[in-house]
Amino acid sequence: MQTYTIKQGDTLGAVARRLGVPLHLLVEVNQITDPNKIRVGQVLKVPVMTTDTREIPQPVELPKPAAPAADLAINRTKFRLPPNQYVQEETEKDLVMLHFTAGSTASGAFNSWMTTEARVATAYILDLDGTVYEVFDPRFWAFHLGIKGAAAQNFRHDMRSVGIEIVNVGPLKERDGSLFWWPNDYKTRWCGLGETDKYVKAAYRGFQYYARYTEKQLAVLGPLVGHLRDRFGIHKRLPAVARRGEEDAAGFFRDFKGVASHQNYRSDKFDVGPAFDWDCLGI
Repeated sequence: MQTYTIKQGDTLGAVARRLGVPLHLLVEVNQITDPNKIRVGQVLKVPVMTTDTREIPQPVELPKPAAPAADLAINRTKFRLPPNQYVQEETEKDLVMLHFTAGSTASGAFNSWMTTEARVATAYILDLDGTVYEVFDPRFWAFHLGIKGAAAQNFRHDMRSVGIEIVNVGPLKERDGSLFWWPNDYKTRWCGLGETDKYVKAAYRGFQYYARYTEKQLAVLGPLVGHLRDRFGIHKRLPAVARRGEEDAAGFFRDFKGVASHQNYRSDKFDVGPAFDWDCLGI
């Protein structure tokens, strides 16, 4: 977790705005009893506000392609956050937000959320084999976007959206005929260039290669998104093709209702990236 050292003239509210963290969360994480009484030299813990994971990589064997599941099954027991790890406040939902984990396992994503004090999570994790895990009831919410700024207009998107983390390692770098993902400064091997079933070559935000989503994931994601749209009355709408890779949180996506992705709200994020097939959503 990052830290910030209080300087002369700082107020807690100003620090929260500068760091892009809600004031109440700074107070909660640092167990501050009086927000008006901070001292020069005091070290504050600064919670990370996005769900991207950085777990220790494990060997991964991608599942073989299979036909789409006939019914949507949701596992609500294996990975379940305790009530203090999300915000137990029912909020109106008008957006489904797609992420990838930037990691190789569902357990890695879940365990990283369990270790943070910032109530960072998404309601669902979609595993490589197509298993859907409900982490908390999607009527409630948690921080998962990390949009800069502490004003309510920035984290209202966390509140109004249902987040889905798709297990996928994300951007890859090529070296000597192989592709590598981020651990050890992109020195962890993902696959060889000849293994075209494991990656997509597409230039996006400074990278030329991205890990491919599995067929099982794509087969299940459409029914999951459809289930959430039906449950919460979310519009059957996607961004136009030309906008799907764009970030415009202050403009087009400020009040967008439907299905969008993390990259539409953060210019420094890569999820869901160019390897994602939006047609799988059936919208």
